[in-house]
Amino acid sequence: MRAVLFVLLAGWLYLLFLYGLADRDLWNSHEARAGMDAQSLLDGDGLLPRLYDDRPDLQKPPLYYWLVAAVARLRGGTVDAWAVRLPAALAAILCVGIVAAFGWGCGRPREGLLAAVMLATAVHFTWLGRVGRIDMPLTCAVATTLACFSLAERDNLSRRYRLGLLLTAYVCLAVAVLLKGPIGIVLPVAAFGMHLLCEGKGSPPWQLRRWGALVHRLGLWWGLPLLLTLTVPWFWWADHETGGELARVFLWHHNVERGLGGSSLREHPWWFYGPQFAVDFLPWSLLVPTAAWYFFRHGRWRADREARLGLAWFVAMAAVLSCARYKRADYLVPAYPGAALFLGCTLLRWYREGMAGGRSLLPRAAPIGLAVVLAAVCAGWWARVTFFLPPLEPGREHRTFAALVRHHAPRPEPVVLFRTEAHVLAFHLGRPVRSLVFWEELDRITLLSDANGKAPHFVIMPAGIARDWARCLGRVRLEEIANNCQGRDGGHEKPLVLFRIVPRVRTTGEGTASPIRTVAESRSDARTAEVAGRCQATPQPRPAGARCRGALAGPRQEVGRPAARARGGT
Repeated sequence: MRAVLFVLLAGWLYLLFLYGLADRDLWNSHEARAGMDAQSLLDGDGLLPRLYDDRPDLQKPPLYYWLVAAVARLRGGTVDAWAVRLPAALAAILCVGIVAAFGWGCGRPREGLLAAVMLATAVHFTWLGRVGRIDMPLTCAVATTLACFSLAERDNLSRRYRLGLLLTAYVCLAVAVLLKGPIGIVLPVAAFGMHLLCEGKGSPPWQLRRWGALVHRLGLWWGLPLLLTLTVPWFWWADHETGGELARVFLWHHNVERGLGGSSLREHPWWFYGPQFAVDFLPWSLLVPTAAWYFFRHGRWRADREARLGLAWFVAMAAVLSCARYKRADYLVPAYPGAALFLGCTLLRWYREGMAGGRSLLPRAAPIGLAVVLAAVCAGWWARVTFFLPPLEPGREHRTFAALVRHHAPRPEPVVLFRTEAHVLAFHLGRPVRSLVFWEELDRITLLSDANGKAPHFVIMPAGIARDWARCLGRVRLEEIANNCQGRDGGHEKPLVLFRIVPRVRTTGEGTASPIRTVAESRSDARTAEVAGRCQATPQPRPAGARCRGALAGPRQEVGRPAARARGGT
């Protein structure tokens, strides 16, 4: 019987987090940056992740990129969609197991199992486990830290067991810092601090003896040095290697400025996470109001320590994140295990009271309703991965256009990405690529060679920017070669145009050079503006697939992989 249950559980987790994991291309910049960073590590660029334009990637610490590189090394040394997403998927599965194990460690295995089931099937948690982002491993590390600290501060534990729990907690805390920086400490400290206050274990600052006992009980006197030993060396080394850029870009810009609203990113209201959680935690968020009403009615909150922990966990993290000006739905995911723990403990207590009260409808309806919801969620994810995501692939994938670009500009020909952060395209193009922002830089590009003595002769820019080149460039002109927004079936959601860079000079009798414009060039300029206008007018997103303009006619029309294989991993 246990073997059957194990097989069913493994199949259920596979369907939620691993089924069709690499059937689609890398769709967002986070995944593409992770792929480029990991490949740079495998190519021997050291411990500092780099993008394909050789800039160090300082937005996040390196641990997730190390994990992607490790997976890629096990699979042959090439980063693909499996390598980018597998660490997040495994972290989601492990986080579900941690919640279940925490319930077992507290002597409440059924509550832990119910909480784990709710967590795994919350719609945004499941989706984020299928995307190569740092937030899911961070959630797993934070959940493990809080679970171990909560168990370690209880009475009647052996010294060896408590030491093992605390050691695991501090190592996971270091993992959280190496995944996302200071927020990896702030979130678990806020949640556990609120938990201690709810349990009456907080003390005024002047009661030093009680604080000393708490420090000794939690092993802070050795845990904090261990945390610093595991995290500080890389940050110090990376900041030294980048000439202080790590502190400026990561610590100041991506933490302080984003939190206080000093960046150019859009700010969100303080209540942003309320309605966002109501949508992202479906279907279980529908039960939160009822569970909260039941929990606080007749003082039931006093009798359920684990439910109090889960509620403090969720509320503290939501409050901390709500104080930041810049907010994202993904940032709240580390609070989801707390919400699941609160619901699991509260609803199972409600179910038991219903059985003890002799209500016949509740004991029968609740398990059936739970089974129906779980079956519907699994069927929904199977349908989404099998039927709903593949039609979106042609309008989002960049593999086909990258193959077309490399047909015209084979490696090691450098390709310039102008005024676009097309990280997915850069990932598929491979090195060498260069990133430019200003027209003046593009105008002088043929005079600037790289380390191999090669000057770029090809540039890719957004279709909306392409219409301006004729009036902004004097030394060079651009000849359109291909684009990804003129396919028979529509256009790409990010229209891009590939140009050849041609010097535009005339040598006079005195040996001087001056820019000129011929009739043919004027017609080419008009053609470019016409294409850009049509790209802008194309309804987005619509599928383009392999039908990019510029593909060769006849049997070689589709450059790269066939369309049937385009849905596979990179």
